Amino acid sequence: MALKKNKKIKVAIIGAGNIAWHIVSHLSFFKRFEITVYNRTSTARLKQLQKEFKIKSTSDWKSVHENNDVIFVCTGDTTIKNIISKIKKLKTKALVLHTSGTTDIKELNGASKNTGVFYPLQTFSFGQSVNWQEVPVFIEASNKKSFDYLNSLARLFSNSVVKLNSANRLKLHLAAVIAGNFSNAMYASAYAYLDKELNKNFFKYLGPLISTTAKKAVFGNPSLVQTGPAARKDKKTLQKHNALLKKHPELKRTYKSITRLITKQQANAKL
Repeated sequence: MALKKNKKIKVAIIGAGNIAWHIVSHLSFFKRFEITVYNRTSTARLKQLQKEFKIKSTSDWKSVHENNDVIFVCTGDTTIKNIISKIKKLKTKALVLHTSGTTDIKELNGASKNTGVFYPLQTFSFGQSVNWQEVPVFIEASNKKSFDYLNSLARLFSNSVVKLNSANRLKLHLAAVIAGNFSNAMYASAYAYLDKELNKNFFKYLGPLISTTAKKAVFGNPSLVQTGPAARKDKKTLQKHNALLKKHPELKRTYKSITRLITKQQANAKL
């Protein structure tokens, strides 16, 4: 069953964090959605959501009624189970969704006959807009009716909606952490090094390099576009870098480890 045109849709958003802001921000463009955001405590973020998007907000669980059409659970992975236990008591017929990359759809069992996963693969920050059309959204549902409804809903957000089960979504999440979070940790290491050894303001000059590297990486096997001293087996430059890192033992260990990884990847890429 797809979304019906012109029908008012009651949506409850549980949580007032990063992903909640982005979902509310997008849905608020559509007049057909009647949105209520619930958060356990009345935080500044909850108040900001209400003021910015002219929606209802509450810290009273009793206000999360059973007659919602859709309930988004936008909380941290560690609290989803507790939230679901509360939703079970509502005896709702709503489509209950979580937005986690690591939580199995089975965790929603008993919350409703209609459950699903709405997992947007993107890094989200509160108050910083993204182009939703370019964000891939991975979905899963407990039954065909729920899947069709969720598919229609997801396509209001993204041009790239993909069906993916929980086991494979977890694998994708791991890859996303390696590609996104680990890369950012390297940026932070470069920033800290420049801050101590040169000037932190020089980090901005790495911007074009970071952007170009990321753009090249997504068009195939990233190993095939790898550059730098490790890829070209430039031992003299590697030695100079290691000497510079003498006062930075942790970063030196990381440098050596990544150098070994690149060397191994290059050998495998040429097989």
